[in-house]
Amino acid sequence: MATVQEALGLAVEYHLQGALTEARELYGRILAVEPDQPHALHLSGVLDGQQGRPTEAMARIRRAIASAPDIADFHANFGKLAVAMGRTDEAAALHRRALTLRPGHPDALAGLAPLLAEGPPTDEAVSVLRQLLRLRPEEGSLCFSLARMLRARGEERGAVAAYRRLIALDPSHGAACNNLGNLLRAGGAVALAATSFRWAARLSPGSAMLLVNLGAALADLGRTEAAMAAFRRAIACQPDNGDAYFGLGSASSGPCPADRLRMLNHGVRAAPDHAGLLHALGVLHASRGEDALAIGFLTRGVEAAPWDAACRMALCVAQLRHVYADGAELGSRRKAYAHHLAALDGLIGPGAPAEARRSAADLAGAHLPFLLAYQGLDNRALQKTYGGIMAGLMEARLGSRIPAIPETARPRTVRARLRVGIVSSYFHDHSVWRAILAGWLTQLDPERFTLLGYHVTGEEDACTALAASRCAVFRRGLGTVERWAETIVADRPDVLLFPEVGMEPMTHRLAALRLAPVQAVAWGHPDTTGLPTLDHYLSGDLLEPPDGDAFYSERLHRLPNLGCYVEPTRRPVASVARGRFGLSDGAPAFLCSQSLFKYLPQHDHVFPAIAAAVPGSRFLFFRHSQPTVTRVFEDRLERAFALRGIDSRERCVFSDPLDHDAYLATLRLMDVYLDSIGFSGFNTALQAVEAGLPVVTLRGNFMRGRLAAALLDRLGMADVVAQSPDGFIADAVRLGLDPAARAIRGSRQTAALPVVYRDRATITGLERFLTG
Repeated sequence: MATVQEALGLAVEYHLQGALTEARELYGRILAVEPDQPHALHLSGVLDGQQGRPTEAMARIRRAIASAPDIADFHANFGKLAVAMGRTDEAAALHRRALTLRPGHPDALAGLAPLLAEGPPTDEAVSVLRQLLRLRPEEGSLCFSLARMLRARGEERGAVAAYRRLIALDPSHGAACNNLGNLLRAGGAVALAATSFRWAARLSPGSAMLLVNLGAALADLGRTEAAMAAFRRAIACQPDNGDAYFGLGSASSGPCPADRLRMLNHGVRAAPDHAGLLHALGVLHASRGEDALAIGFLTRGVEAAPWDAACRMALCVAQLRHVYADGAELGSRRKAYAHHLAALDGLIGPGAPAEARRSAADLAGAHLPFLLAYQGLDNRALQKTYGGIMAGLMEARLGSRIPAIPETARPRTVRARLRVGIVSSYFHDHSVWRAILAGWLTQLDPERFTLLGYHVTGEEDACTALAASRCAVFRRGLGTVERWAETIVADRPDVLLFPEVGMEPMTHRLAALRLAPVQAVAWGHPDTTGLPTLDHYLSGDLLEPPDGDAFYSERLHRLPNLGCYVEPTRRPVASVARGRFGLSDGAPAFLCSQSLFKYLPQHDHVFPAIAAAVPGSRFLFFRHSQPTVTRVFEDRLERAFALRGIDSRERCVFSDPLDHDAYLATLRLMDVYLDSIGFSGFNTALQAVEAGLPVVTLRGNFMRGRLAAALLDRLGMADVVAQSPDGFIADAVRLGLDPAARAIRGSRQTAALPVVYRDRATITGLERFLTG
């Protein structure tokens, strides 16, 4: 008589040959002799499964596992049955057990891969897909699943390789071509992306989505006509495709914004709930100063797509007006800003799902809360929330592309010279250049510091050439934030300095990354950034109030005196007469030359109070580029002057902005310079002093409200700095009424000016900071 093993071998032969009746009979005889024979139980269970009896099959294989728990095939085949029964969690556990017993088990990998491919992009899922792909290199569906997983993990290079492998296996796979195009475009390889999209569109010529993607890539390449043709083809395929209208509107945003507005309005009629169109309309109206329309469209976008971070972010920042109608509006807008910021934090902030941050990563720097600094309040908490969101988005965008750089308290280097990088858009004649950048670049000791310049955007002039001559490397025109970040990291700065953060998108994006062991920002935009990636805030001892540290998320570092090294301003060559502004020679003229958004409604009363006390006086303001902003401010002044029975139109003059030389000449025509209360001017106050124009200022609560006061402190004239609005008014009235007093004040300012120029103590303080 045959042994059990011989009988089992014969039964397996019958089974493999398809003689299932004979195989079942032999398995039964074996189990009659040896009821717990594990292989007979397992294979008879497999046979039950093949013949459509899954319940019996699972019962038999469960008995086999109980008899021999360490055989991988038993668990793998049990896993297959569990999948067929819809018990996916149990199936996954069984396949994992099989792989533990026998790593690389083909059937277990094949069973577990589709279960994991539908779930989150875990390390296990990627590992299983890669192992199975090595066993089945021609299976395109595995490439597709792996690419999707890698993309979800932010591993773009691996995803690109997987899609390319799939397309090599199956050139007709349109979804792979489209997805590859999206990855290439996001990574800056736009020409390759357009090729991929074009091939995908040929495979599916009626797909509006593919035509939209092709149009977007062509628009990126500057091929506007071809892009618009692609968008129009998409609309022909799908007349209510909002993405196509959005792309068409964006591509038509050339010299005539009205064309873009018309196109976007047409699109929103076709697709009224399209968040992208509503966002674009909101942003466009905001850029025109049409706040009510902007907020209306953005609110509709948030209501239509509560998950859309672009609409939420734009709606949040749109609450910040250039000029507020009154104090109540300022308060309500600030409250609304805080509300939408909290909602945005929940949507894409540090505590939000990683995928949400990755999807929104391109929004970093898109909408800066520049105007928050002009509300005259402590912004630390709000800026920390905003900064945390931005740092998280930039980490999601570039975290896998740049190496981790640990923060250190102070730079430590074995190099003879410390490598100091400077990132800015203002390596040209600009207030940031004059107050901060020029001193850093020309005065830091070249024997101790190697300067690395990063001119991220902006115009160029003689100042740019000077900056480049002072730097060992001077980078410009790199384009994408990815290229900038990778270049800066490759240059290995020990310290990275930002003269300002908050005024320009690219600088803000780079400041939201950790690119050097020590990163510091200066007061070019005088408010805290809230960014966790910036370690220090470089200010001036005279600029800060005693409790100044409380207003910064960064560690405040007070450089000596004014915290900056400045050169004398060149004398103007232009000639300007009072008649240009409609000012008579005999009337006292007060210069109010700050941007209109620096004037807060609670201080409007100072102008009519001065006007009432100084007969015939005039106040010269400069219009904002948006007429609606100027109108709101004019209306405020009209109400404030009316309370004193004065017609503001007779006393307030509004001029178009002047070029720098004409402005310097205008300073020499005026009688008194009135600083803006709450957000002071530095360069403008210094230029007024240089022109012999008496400066009236009020010391504010925050550094940004103390710039002109600090300048007067440095001139030894703290006694003339007002401590209250009433003091400000009294000083202005005294100077407006008394030409002799004006002459004495102007002479006193001018005589002390040398102490402000070329302050080596500031540079020495900066060098000490840099070296720790």
